[in-house]
Amino acid sequence: MKTFYSILYCTIRPNLDERVSIGLFIGNEMACRFEYSIEKLSIVKGLFSESAFEMVKISLKSLRKLTVESKSDFLNPYRGAATVNSKYFSYLSKYANNLITYSEPRAIDVDLNESNFDRLFGKFIFQLPTSLDVSIKTIEIAKQRITNSLAGRVNFNAELDSTNVPGLIVPSKVWFIGKNEVQVTGEVKDFNGQRPHLIQQQIGAHLYLIDRIKDTPIGKNGHFFLIGDEPSKALSENHKLWKAVKDSSTLDLVATNEVGRIENYMEEHGVEPLF
Repeated sequence: MKTFYSILYCTIRPNLDERVSIGLFIGNEMACRFEYSIEKLSIVKGLFSESAFEMVKISLKSLRKLTVESKSDFLNPYRGAATVNSKYFSYLSKYANNLITYSEPRAIDVDLNESNFDRLFGKFIFQLPTSLDVSIKTIEIAKQRITNSLAGRVNFNAELDSTNVPGLIVPSKVWFIGKNEVQVTGEVKDFNGQRPHLIQQQIGAHLYLIDRIKDTPIGKNGHFFLIGDEPSKALSENHKLWKAVKDSSTLDLVATNEVGRIENYMEEHGVEPLF
């Protein structure tokens, strides 16, 4: 399987060929991924006029939209092989000479998965601060604690479909689920260590699942936990998403140092596995 990548650059001073790497596209015959650095974009904003910066954002968002539309879904096969392929990026590398430019696509011998994409994004575009590793470790510790303390009370890594949740069109996964007089679910989210676009997609999918659960008699007044810590305010888009969840009336946001609240709820309400 031939995987290739192309780096997107934001041109600062065309006369000096001065540019900043801003985004990364990786694709092959089966899948594709594209992300750009919101952090670097905010840094270079002051170097452009308002109209020019708007054009930069439009170019980046257009490629993201094209990439999303090219992905597979539960009804359609992958469509990117006919659109966002290496020939397409080779063309852009030669003829796109505006505020956003593209490197000639290069072959790379790696599997296209989230881990490899994040590693290459950190190498070519933007590396999240190493201090965020502390947040990631904190989440893993909280997950391990809950896994141990709620063993026997909930189902972990549960696969749900229309037989469990009527009206659920697409099968979905949830980190844990249980029941008492109502259904109780739990999910975990690293607001520091992921790019905002991924966080938004994943929370949206989780809220869709919860809406379907709430349509059932036992889920109508359910309790839906989400474990996640407040991200650095320097990650402005991540922080907005965290605050949206915090202000939500649907999700009960729990910090990693407060997971005892989940354990107490399970004990007080006698929660049992759904299955």
